[in-house]
Amino acid sequence: MAVANDTIIRKMIDELNQAKTNQNNHAKMVKHIASVRLLCDLFLDEEPSAGGDLNNITPEEMKAMIGEKGNTEKQSSFQKRPLEDDNANGVSLFDF
Repeated sequence: MAVANDTIIRKMIDELNQAKTNQNNHAKMVKHIASVRLLCDLFLDEEPSAGGDLNNITPEEMKAMIGEKGNTEKQSSFQKRPLEDDNANGVSLFDF
C-alpha cells in the first residue's frame, strides 16, 4: 500500500517543527532529523534507477562472486576409517 506524497510531506514538516522546538536537546533534535531523512528516502526510492534492473546478475559476475563450482573439492568432517587404538573395543563411540 503506497503512502500519498502529501502525507509524507506533512510528516516531514511535523518532524522538522519538532526538531526546531527541541534545539536545546541535541539527542531529540537528531532523532527528528533522522526521521526526516527516512521520509526523504521514501521519495528517493520511488524514482526509477538509471542503472537498470539491479537484480539481473550476469554469469560472469556470479562466477566472480562465488568462484567456479568444479574447482572445489568436498571434504567430509568425519573420517571414513576408525582410528586404531589399543584401548578401543570397537568402531562405535559407545563400545567400551
